[in-house]
Amino acid sequence: MSVASVVLIVVGIVSLIKPDIFQRPIWKKTGVSQDLLKPKQDNTYTRIMGLVCIAAGVALYFLV
Repeated sequence: MSVASVVLIVVGIVSLIKPDIFQRPIWKKTGVSQDLLKPKQDNTYTRIMGLVCIAAGVALYFLV
């Protein structure tokens, strides 16, 4: 069990439960595409990225 896979899974779960943590209030300078998103779309984007992190963590767990 690698530490990286656990970190990816935890970050993914946190972004699914509380997507506001990883949004613009923390990082003021974001890409143009994220600036154009509405708050609901931004939450959806963050949750999808959380699912991607969980999938990558699970894949890394089974490959290592």
